[in-house]
Amino acid sequence: MKKIVLVLLFISFFILSNKITYGYADFETFEKVGQGKLLSELSKDDYKELYKKVSKRKFLGWSAYNAYEDIKVKYISETLFSYYNNGTSSINYAYKANKKTIDSYTLKVTGDIKLKTQKNNKVFGDGLQASIKIDYKREIKNEETENFDIKVSIDPKTQLVLYLYGEGKVTTGVAKNYLFWIEINKGGYEIFIVTTHYQRLEIIPIWKNTYL
Repeated sequence: MKKIVLVLLFISFFILSNKITYGYADFETFEKVGQGKLLSELSKDDYKELYKKVSKRKFLGWSAYNAYEDIKVKYISETLFSYYNNGTSSINYAYKANKKTIDSYTLKVTGDIKLKTQKNNKVFGDGLQASIKIDYKREIKNEETENFDIKVSIDPKTQLVLYLYGEGKVTTGVAKNYLFWIEINKGGYEIFIVTTHYQRLEIIPIWKNTYL
């Protein structure tokens, strides 16, 4: 049986259009490859300990603490096409692929923290945005449509899979809001930033049931 063949169709382009929006909870697969906890993994005890690390009380406004920074993740956002060759001879196959889009970042919040829209970008509301020292906002640009004609030979007992693969980084933190040194709000936040996203065509043995 031939070795696995990987063909990268267009590599490491950032997706800056919001015409098709994905939150990573909607991805087909999502895997951490770095240390740290996502917002969904924080327990009540985690919150209790992390809140203690938020800086001292303020007269007015938010104080934020980045608990886990730049957690590396990888994902498959969508499988575009899959074909099994269960026969005894190779099959020549042609497929037309279209570029897909994905938001360049996703924000999540818990507790009293809110999100709002600012110049077509999602940001943290109520003044928290200025307290989080992470640059993740990207200007919206017009999407340029790209089409690809793919011609490939599928060997017997192999599977052709065309999917959208990506990598990113996640930062998780907590924040408290003060008014006259009195805590009035608190909650958790998470920033997921896409670092790379591209179509990948892979031919794998049928017995291999994973391709992330």
